[in-house]
Amino acid sequence: MLNLVHCELLKLKRSKMVLISILGVLSTPCLMFAEALQNHFRHPERIITLSDIYSNSLMYVMLLTNMVIYVAIIAYLFSREYSEHTLKTILPIPISRTRLLIVKFFTLFLWIIMLTGVTWIGIFILSGIYHIAFYLEGYCLFTASVWLLKFLFGGVLMFATVSPFAYIAQKTKGFVVPIIIASVIVMGSAALSNQDIGALYPWTATFFIVNERIQNTGYPMFLSIGLITFVSVMGFLLTFFHFKKEDLK
Repeated sequence: MLNLVHCELLKLKRSKMVLISILGVLSTPCLMFAEALQNHFRHPERIITLSDIYSNSLMYVMLLTNMVIYVAIIAYLFSREYSEHTLKTILPIPISRTRLLIVKFFTLFLWIIMLTGVTWIGIFILSGIYHIAFYLEGYCLFTASVWLLKFLFGGVLMFATVSPFAYIAQKTKGFVVPIIIASVIVMGSAALSNQDIGALYPWTATFFIVNERIQNTGYPMFLSIGLITFVSVMGFLLTFFHFKKEDLK
């Protein structure tokens, strides 16, 4: 299994997708920095805290920018064997298809956690620049560490909710359909991010859970978790079932 993971990581090493995804998630820290500057010059009397910046960035991380990037990553991981015509080489190898998919999902998980860390570090560094120039209340590693735990928890939940896109990528054998569907889901998430019913929309429910807003919606926590689990399990099952039935063509 470790050899398979190593092979998958070696393939990524030769790909520009890793660098592109890193640059993509760094857009969130840049947006937060620009927003902080804008607030400072428009309302210099307002006190901005590091927690405010991390809290505001959570929506971009879980509902908007990072969501689209993660879907692009999963589409890349699960459709590249078709687009690069390597499936005929991989399937005859005496390794179960289940293990191959587990390795891909594990690689996806590592990638999401890595990008989550990059986003967190980017926010901390740019917030430090703002702190040096104008002063940022509560700027310390302890506060940032608390938000790192929230970001990582959010990354785990996002990993669960993007699993259906693995099936879509395999089924359509490309990027276009997963990205289009992801865009629709992102628009839905943005529309429901301030609505109580967002607790019943799996991709928004993850944001509510991390942001500790579920209790304010009037919906029980177990219902949101149940919907997220259903979407996740269905995504994994459909992906595994489809790949197990895939023929060499």
